[in-house]
Amino acid sequence: MSAPDRRELATRLRDLRKAAGLSTTQLAAQLGWSQSKVSKIENGRTKPAVADVNAWLTAVDAPASQRPELLDMAESIQVASIIWDRTLGGGRAAHQREIGLLRDQATEVRVFQNGVVPGLLQTAAYARAVLNLADIFQLGDTTRAAAARIDRQAVLYEEGRRFQFVITEAALRFRPGDVGMLVAQYDKILSTCTLPTIDLAILPTGTLSSTVHAHPFVIYSLPENSTVVTIETYTRELTLTDQEEVGSYERVYRNLQTDAIQGAEAQRFLVSLRDKAAASMAAGPKDRSI
Repeated sequence: MSAPDRRELATRLRDLRKAAGLSTTQLAAQLGWSQSKVSKIENGRTKPAVADVNAWLTAVDAPASQRPELLDMAESIQVASIIWDRTLGGGRAAHQREIGLLRDQATEVRVFQNGVVPGLLQTAAYARAVLNLADIFQLGDTTRAAAARIDRQAVLYEEGRRFQFVITEAALRFRPGDVGMLVAQYDKILSTCTLPTIDLAILPTGTLSSTVHAHPFVIYSLPENSTVVTIETYTRELTLTDQEEVGSYERVYRNLQTDAIQGAEAQRFLVSLRDKAAASMAAGPKDRSI
Protein backbone atom coordinates (compact mmCIF):
# COMPACT_ATOMS: atom_id res chain seq x y z
CA MET A 1 0.00 0.00 0.00
CA SER A 2 1.27 3.47 -0.89
CA ALA A 3 1.70 6.30 1.61
CA PRO A 4 -1.38 8.13 0.23
CA ASP A 5 -3.48 4.98 0.75
CA ARG A 6 -2.19 4.72 4.30
CA ARG A 7 -3.14 8.35 4.94
CA GLU A 8 -6.59 7.71 3.46
CA LEU A 9 -7.23 4.89 5.93
CA ALA A 10 -6.13 7.12 8.81
CA THR A 11 -8.40 9.92 7.62
CA ARG A 12 -11.42 7.67 7.23
CA LEU A 13 -10.96 6.13 10.66
CA ARG A 14 -10.72 9.61 12.17
CA ASP A 15 -13.87 10.71 10.33
CA LEU A 16 -15.76 7.69 11.63
CA ARG A 17 -14.68 8.46 15.20
CA LYS A 18 -15.86 12.04 14.89
CA ALA A 19 -19.14 10.95 13.31
CA ALA A 20 -19.69 8.71 16.32
CA GLY A 21 -19.24 11.72 18.61
CA LEU A 22 -16.22 10.23 20.38
CA SER A 23 -13.01 11.99 21.39
CA THR A 24 -9.71 10.18 21.03
CA THR A 25 -9.68 9.71 24.80
CA GLN A 26 -13.19 8.25 24.84
CA LEU A 27 -12.46 5.87 21.96
CA ALA A 28 -9.23 4.76 23.61
CA ALA A 29 -11.07 4.02 26.86
CA GLN A 30 -13.72 2.05 25.01
CA LEU A 31 -11.09 -0.04 23.24
CA GLY A 32 -8.80 -0.41 26.24
CA TRP A 33 -5.98 1.40 24.44
CA SER A 34 -3.85 4.38 25.28
CA GLN A 35 -4.93 7.72 23.83
CA SER A 36 -1.57 8.00 22.08
CA LYS A 37 -2.26 4.78 20.14
CA VAL A 38 -5.49 6.26 18.77
CA SER A 39 -3.70 9.48 17.84
CA LYS A 40 -0.83 7.68 16.13
CA ILE A 41 -3.26 5.65 14.02
CA GLU A 42 -5.21 8.76 13.02
CA ASN A 43 -2.02 10.65 12.18
CA GLY A 44 -0.68 7.78 10.10
CA ARG A 45 2.35 7.40 12.37
CA THR A 46 1.66 3.72 13.08
CA LYS A 47 0.26 0.90 10.96
CA PRO A 48 -2.86 -0.46 12.64
CA ALA A 49 -3.27 -4.23 12.74
CA VAL A 50 -6.32 -5.64 10.99
CA ALA A 51 -7.72 -6.65 14.39
CA ASP A 52 -7.27 -3.05 15.63
CA VAL A 53 -9.15 -1.64 12.66
CA ASN A 54 -11.93 -4.18 13.16
CA ALA A 55 -12.23 -3.19 16.83
CA TRP A 56 -12.26 0.51 15.85
CA LEU A 57 -15.05 -0.04 13.32
CA THR A 58 -17.12 -1.89 15.89
CA ALA A 59 -16.58 0.79 18.54
CA VAL A 60 -17.72 3.61 16.24
CA ASP A 61 -20.57 1.52 14.77
CA ALA A 62 -19.22 1.96 11.24
CA PRO A 63 -21.68 1.33 8.38
CA ALA A 64 -21.58 -2.28 7.21
CA SER A 65 -21.02 -1.07 3.63
CA GLN A 66 -17.63 0.48 4.58
CA ARG A 67 -16.22 -2.31 6.70
CA PRO A 68 -14.92 -4.68 3.96
CA GLU A 69 -13.08 -1.90 2.13
CA LEU A 70 -11.46 -0.50 5.27
CA LEU A 71 -10.43 -3.96 6.48
CA ASP A 72 -8.90 -4.68 3.07
CA MET A 73 -6.97 -1.41 3.29
CA ALA A 74 -5.71 -2.35 6.75
CA GLU A 75 -4.57 -5.74 5.49
CA SER A 76 -2.77 -4.20 2.51
CA ILE A 77 -0.86 -1.84 4.81
CA GLN A 78 0.71 -4.82 6.54
CA VAL A 79 2.35 -6.16 3.38
CA ALA A 80 5.19 -4.20 1.82
CA SER A 81 6.01 -5.43 -1.67
CA ILE A 82 9.21 -4.58 -3.52
CA ILE A 83 9.43 -5.45 -7.22
CA TRP A 84 13.08 -6.17 -7.97
CA ASP A 85 13.49 -4.59 -11.40
CA ARG A 86 11.81 -1.35 -10.27
CA THR A 87 13.57 -0.89 -6.97
CA LEU A 88 17.11 -2.24 -7.36
CA GLY A 89 18.55 0.93 -8.79
CA GLY A 90 21.48 0.58 -6.43
CA GLY A 91 21.97 -3.01 -7.51
CA ARG A 92 21.64 -6.18 -5.50
CA ALA A 93 24.64 -5.26 -3.38
CA ALA A 94 22.68 -2.32 -1.99
CA HIS A 95 19.76 -4.61 -1.25
CA GLN A 96 22.07 -7.06 0.52
CA ARG A 97 23.17 -4.20 2.78
CA GLU A 98 19.53 -3.25 3.45
CA ILE A 99 18.82 -6.83 4.52
CA GLY A 100 21.86 -6.51 6.77
CA LEU A 101 20.33 -3.47 8.45
CA LEU A 102 17.23 -5.49 9.31
CA ARG A 103 19.37 -8.29 10.70
CA ASP A 104 21.39 -5.76 12.71
CA GLN A 105 18.21 -4.78 14.56
CA ALA A 106 17.03 -8.34 15.17
CA THR A 107 17.76 -10.23 18.35
CA GLU A 108 16.63 -13.49 16.75
CA VAL A 109 16.51 -14.59 13.12
CA ARG A 110 14.65 -17.76 12.10
CA VAL A 111 15.28 -19.00 8.56
CA PHE A 112 13.42 -21.68 6.60
CA GLN A 113 14.94 -22.57 3.25
CA ASN A 114 13.76 -25.31 0.90
CA GLY A 115 15.51 -24.12 -2.27
CA VAL A 116 19.16 -23.29 -1.61
CA VAL A 117 21.57 -22.95 1.30
CA PRO A 118 20.62 -19.77 3.25
CA GLY A 119 22.68 -16.71 2.35
CA LEU A 120 24.12 -16.36 5.85
CA LEU A 121 25.74 -19.80 5.49
CA GLN A 122 26.94 -19.61 1.88
CA THR A 123 30.55 -19.72 0.73
CA ALA A 124 31.65 -16.94 -1.60
CA ALA A 125 31.72 -19.29 -4.60
CA TYR A 126 28.28 -20.69 -3.83
CA ALA A 127 26.87 -17.17 -3.31
CA ARG A 128 28.23 -16.00 -6.67
CA ALA A 129 26.78 -19.03 -8.44
CA VAL A 130 23.34 -18.68 -6.82
CA LEU A 131 23.15 -14.92 -7.40
CA ASN A 132 24.18 -15.41 -11.00
CA LEU A 133 21.41 -17.96 -11.54
CA ALA A 134 18.93 -15.65 -9.80
CA ASP A 135 19.80 -12.61 -11.96
CA ILE A 136 16.64 -12.89 -14.05
CA PHE A 137 16.62 -9.12 -14.70
CA GLN A 138 20.23 -9.28 -15.95
CA LEU A 139 21.51 -6.64 -13.54
CA GLY A 140 25.05 -7.96 -13.96
CA ASP A 141 26.15 -7.12 -10.41
CA THR A 142 26.71 -10.63 -9.12
CA THR A 143 30.25 -10.10 -7.82
CA ARG A 144 29.33 -7.02 -5.75
CA ALA A 145 26.15 -8.64 -4.47
CA ALA A 146 28.03 -11.78 -3.43
CA ALA A 147 30.67 -9.71 -1.62
CA ALA A 148 27.94 -7.83 0.27
CA ARG A 149 26.28 -11.13 1.18
CA ILE A 150 29.51 -12.52 2.61
CA ASP A 151 30.21 -9.28 4.51
CA ARG A 152 26.91 -9.46 6.36
CA GLN A 153 27.77 -12.94 7.69
CA ALA A 154 29.84 -11.16 10.36
CA VAL A 155 26.62 -10.76 12.34
CA LEU A 156 26.75 -14.50 13.11
CA TYR A 157 29.69 -13.86 15.42
CA GLU A 158 28.01 -11.18 17.54
CA GLU A 159 27.09 -12.04 21.10
CA GLY A 160 23.51 -11.59 22.21
CA ARG A 161 22.03 -12.80 18.93
CA ARG A 162 20.40 -16.07 17.94
CA PHE A 163 20.10 -17.59 14.48
CA GLN A 164 17.98 -20.64 13.78
CA PHE A 165 18.05 -22.46 10.45
CA VAL A 166 15.69 -25.13 9.16
CA ILE A 167 16.99 -26.39 5.82
CA THR A 168 15.53 -29.16 3.67
CA GLU A 169 17.72 -31.91 2.26
CA ALA A 170 16.64 -30.78 -1.20
CA ALA A 171 18.08 -27.31 -0.52
CA LEU A 172 21.34 -28.85 0.69
CA ARG A 173 21.58 -31.01 -2.45
CA PHE A 174 20.90 -28.11 -4.85
CA ARG A 175 23.92 -27.71 -7.12
CA PRO A 176 24.59 -24.23 -8.51
CA GLY A 177 28.09 -25.37 -9.52
CA ASP A 178 30.39 -28.37 -9.55
CA VAL A 179 30.55 -31.02 -6.84
CA GLY A 180 33.67 -29.44 -5.36
CA MET A 181 31.68 -26.27 -4.69
CA LEU A 182 29.11 -28.36 -2.83
CA VAL A 183 31.75 -30.10 -0.71
CA ALA A 184 33.18 -26.74 0.31
CA GLN A 185 29.66 -25.51 1.08
CA TYR A 186 28.98 -28.46 3.40
CA ASP A 187 32.27 -27.80 5.19
CA LYS A 188 31.32 -24.13 5.59
CA ILE A 189 27.99 -25.04 7.22
CA LEU A 190 29.61 -27.58 9.51
CA SER A 191 32.18 -25.03 10.63
CA THR A 192 29.80 -22.10 11.02
CA CYS A 193 27.24 -24.11 12.97
CA THR A 194 29.72 -24.67 15.78
CA LEU A 195 29.12 -21.03 16.75
CA PRO A 196 27.10 -20.62 19.96
CA THR A 197 24.74 -18.20 18.19
CA ILE A 198 23.51 -20.81 15.69
CA ASP A 199 21.02 -23.69 15.81
CA LEU A 200 20.83 -25.96 12.76
CA ALA A 201 17.92 -28.24 11.86
CA ILE A 202 17.60 -30.36 8.71
CA LEU A 203 14.49 -31.84 7.09
CA PRO A 204 15.57 -35.08 5.35
CA THR A 205 13.71 -36.08 2.22
CA GLY A 206 10.98 -38.57 3.06
CA THR A 207 10.39 -37.25 6.56
CA LEU A 208 6.73 -37.29 7.57
CA SER A 209 5.65 -33.64 7.44
CA SER A 210 3.25 -31.77 9.69
CA THR A 211 3.16 -28.72 7.40
CA VAL A 212 3.59 -27.93 3.71
CA HIS A 213 7.04 -26.70 2.61
CA ALA A 214 5.44 -23.99 0.49
CA HIS A 215 8.23 -21.42 0.20
CA PRO A 216 11.29 -20.10 2.06
CA PHE A 217 10.87 -17.28 4.58
CA VAL A 218 12.73 -15.44 7.33
CA ILE A 219 11.30 -14.32 10.68
CA TYR A 220 13.00 -11.35 12.37
CA SER A 221 12.37 -10.73 16.07
CA LEU A 222 12.95 -7.02 16.64
CA PRO A 223 13.13 -4.89 19.80
CA GLU A 224 9.92 -3.93 21.60
CA ASN A 225 8.28 -7.29 20.80
CA SER A 226 7.92 -6.52 17.10
CA THR A 227 8.28 -9.33 14.57
CA VAL A 228 8.33 -9.24 10.76
CA VAL A 229 8.49 -11.91 8.06
CA THR A 230 10.22 -11.54 4.70
CA ILE A 231 9.52 -13.71 1.65
CA GLU A 232 11.47 -13.60 -1.61
CA THR A 233 10.01 -14.68 -4.93
CA TYR A 234 11.59 -14.57 -8.39
CA THR A 235 10.37 -11.03 -8.97
CA ARG A 236 9.72 -9.36 -5.62
CA GLU A 237 10.23 -9.33 -1.87
CA LEU A 238 7.29 -9.26 0.54
CA THR A 239 7.53 -7.95 4.09
CA LEU A 240 4.69 -9.00 6.42
CA THR A 241 4.11 -6.98 9.58
CA ASP A 242 0.55 -7.89 10.63
CA GLN A 243 1.14 -9.75 13.88
CA GLU A 244 -1.68 -12.24 13.30
CA GLU A 245 -0.18 -13.20 9.95
CA VAL A 246 3.32 -13.24 11.45
CA GLY A 247 2.00 -15.55 14.16
CA SER A 248 0.91 -18.03 11.49
CA TYR A 249 4.46 -18.15 10.14
CA GLU A 250 5.81 -18.64 13.64
CA ARG A 251 3.51 -21.65 14.10
CA VAL A 252 4.64 -23.07 10.75
CA TYR A 253 8.26 -22.61 11.80
CA ARG A 254 7.70 -24.47 15.07
CA ASN A 255 6.16 -27.35 13.11
CA LEU A 256 9.13 -27.42 10.76
CA GLN A 257 11.51 -27.57 13.71
CA THR A 258 9.52 -30.41 15.24
CA ASP A 259 9.75 -32.40 11.98
CA ALA A 260 13.48 -31.78 11.58
CA ILE A 261 16.57 -33.49 12.96
CA GLN A 262 18.73 -31.21 15.06
CA GLY A 263 21.98 -30.95 17.01
CA ALA A 264 24.47 -33.78 16.62
CA GLU A 265 22.07 -35.79 14.46
CA ALA A 266 21.80 -32.93 11.97
CA GLN A 267 25.58 -32.56 11.88
CA ARG A 268 26.03 -36.29 11.22
CA PHE A 269 23.51 -36.08 8.40
CA LEU A 270 25.40 -33.15 6.87
CA VAL A 271 28.71 -35.00 7.20
CA SER A 272 27.17 -37.93 5.31
CA LEU A 273 26.14 -35.58 2.49
CA ARG A 274 29.62 -34.07 2.44
CA ASP A 275 31.33 -37.46 2.37
CA LYS A 276 29.07 -38.73 -0.42
CA ALA A 277 29.75 -35.60 -2.48
CA ALA A 278 33.50 -35.92 -1.88
CA ALA A 279 33.42 -39.58 -2.93
CA SER A 280 31.52 -38.63 -6.08
CA MET A 281 34.14 -36.00 -6.87
CA ALA A 282 36.95 -38.51 -6.36
CA ALA A 283 35.22 -41.04 -8.63
CA GLY A 284 35.63 -38.72 -11.60
CA PRO A 285 33.21 -37.33 -14.19
CA LYS A 286 31.56 -40.69 -14.95
CA ASP A 287 29.94 -40.87 -11.50
CA ARG A 288 28.88 -37.51 -10.19
CA SER A 289 25.52 -38.57 -8.75
CA ILE A 290 25.04 -37.32 -5.18
